Amino acid sequence: MDSITGQWLERADYDLETAASLLKSRRYLYVAFMCQQAVEKILKSYLSFQGKTPPFVHSLPRLAEAASLLKDLSADFQQLLADLNPYYIKARYGEYKDALAKVCQEKQAKAFLSKTKDFSQWLKQKIR
Repeated sequence: MDSITGQWLERADYDLETAASLLKSRRYLYVAFMCQQAVEKILKSYLSFQGKTPPFVHSLPRLAEAASLLKDLSADFQQLLADLNPYYIKARYGEYKDALAKVCQEKQAKAFLSKTKDFSQWLKQKIR
């Protein structure tokens, strides 16, 4: 594995650890945001592993498409990407933040974290 791929993986792991800490402190909206960040970075690590330069985008479905992963994703993983995607920008600003905070409570945050860990493990197996 090259150093760029490794750096993306380290950042993804850090974001997952941060999401777990935020869950303990009941910052559920930011658990979702950090899960989105972790998935974005694990996808970018896979692109790097493929010898591609990850595009400067934050859309999880677009990153999965750029990595030619869409056909390999389970329905659950496709849904995870779709569900986490809005948390990149909308979770941090104004009325979107308030609306998403009402949706993302403890149960949803725990589910996001669990599914993100599963996705991370699945994609890491393809890299190593």
